[in-house]
Amino acid sequence: MRSRPVLVPPTSSARLIARYLIGLRPVLADACATRGDWVRGLGHLIGQAQSGDVGKVARGAGQLGRDFGDRFRNTRSRLELLAPPPECDLCHASVRAWTQALLGSCKALHEVGRSGQLHGLRLAQERLADARVQAHRFNDEYARLSQDLRRRVASARRRSDRLPTQRQHSPS
Repeated sequence: MRSRPVLVPPTSSARLIARYLIGLRPVLADACATRGDWVRGLGHLIGQAQSGDVGKVARGAGQLGRDFGDRFRNTRSRLELLAPPPECDLCHASVRAWTQALLGSCKALHEVGRSGQLHGLRLAQERLADARVQAHRFNDEYARLSQDLRRRVASARRRSDRLPTQRQHSPS
């Protein structure tokens, strides 16, 4: 009885993985800067909520949610333009989930602005906490991919170092 051959999924070239990771960098740099501004704005808004001026806080929440929602939607659109190779699917999914959680936080603030109900601030904070979890997943996966890429490059270099640099004559 013959055994069936085990099918191993093809691995993407190191070049494709590197191209994806390099393409991801500017998107992440912009998104991280936006997230930093977002966190500061949310912190300021929560501080204002303690003042008791519900209308002012609700208007500010709505504006903050709309402004940053547009910026995070732009991030999501830029991510969708990237074509991750199969080895990068988990990395890409986690960065998309991070962006979605940030968008969820913006939507919660937008709802505060619409409804005037400040309990939505807590929901915005919860979505921000979800984003942190996704950021950790992404960081772990990005580090794994980077390490694997470095290993593949080092292996290719070792192989090329072993190749003869000049054409050697074979014995006659």
